[in-house]
Amino acid sequence: MLQQNHFKMFLPEVFLATSILILTLYTTYTVSSVSLGFPVVTRSLIKVCVLTLVVTLFLQINNSIDFMVTYQSTFIFDSLTTSSKSVVIIFSIVCLLIFEEALLKQQINNFEYLLLILSAVLGLMLLVSSFDMISLYLAIEMQSLCLYAMAAAKKESTFSTEAGLKYFILGSFSSALLLFGISLLYGCTGTTSFEKIALLLSFDLEESPLRTSINVAIAFIASSFFFKIAAAPFHMWSPDVYEGSPVSSTIFFAIVPKIALFTVFLRLFQTVFFSFFETFLLFLIMFSVVSVVIGSFVALKQKKNKKTVGIQLNKPCRIHVTCFFGK
Repeated sequence: MLQQNHFKMFLPEVFLATSILILTLYTTYTVSSVSLGFPVVTRSLIKVCVLTLVVTLFLQINNSIDFMVTYQSTFIFDSLTTSSKSVVIIFSIVCLLIFEEALLKQQINNFEYLLLILSAVLGLMLLVSSFDMISLYLAIEMQSLCLYAMAAAKKESTFSTEAGLKYFILGSFSSALLLFGISLLYGCTGTTSFEKIALLLSFDLEESPLRTSINVAIAFIASSFFFKIAAAPFHMWSPDVYEGSPVSSTIFFAIVPKIALFTVFLRLFQTVFFSFFETFLLFLIMFSVVSVVIGSFVALKQKKNKKTVGIQLNKPCRIHVTCFFGK
């Protein structure tokens, strides 16, 4: 019964991963079939992808287990996980519905592009459920690799290739910051589990020499997350990446990954690092003030819509969707 419950918790992810594999095999055969005349698969594949995400959403909502920590405290399933996954899937469905005409207009007829979106959603769902530093890093890398390829989806465009290369290099740099912070934290605590780290850090560490090292580890981990959500002053990559990427990729970058990253950030700094709340609050205030100032004034000089979106989205909890559709 315990193994059945574990499988039940991962049923949406298992269904989505299986659907991605089946769609990969089917579309590979379809687009290379001479008898079928090499049909354009974008419009029909979008509908199949939307249907896949709708079924995944139903599986996620109809889960009867309220709380569970599975596979040796590697993944957690609670109300925050369920609600965050639902929001990620809903926004992904909305993005796919918006994408249809844009993909046809920009002649992005690669079936891999839509499968990369599903793979990114799968990585984001695993990221939201992560309850260990190792699973957290692997889930971030899984969704990041999909986003790098989406940024360079327009093969004939040098701007798109440049955007994908910039995103890859700077994303690798932020992952290096995260790994360095995790290694420092592991060296101080001897574990990567969120639950065990929270228990060890709950003791009084005012007199401990490890407090400085833990503060440095928290600083690196927080900087990595701020880099990935494009918060100032780590936002310099976002205008160029948003400008060079296809419009559909820009919409997806600006909305869906940040929902999952904010969820993990909230779980980390409200449960695991609660004893170091002063350090977290200092970083949060500093990055918030800088993001508001830069997002408000620097974007005024931008003349291109997608670059303006890249700067404006650095401001916390403020999204200018009209920039995507404005003249």
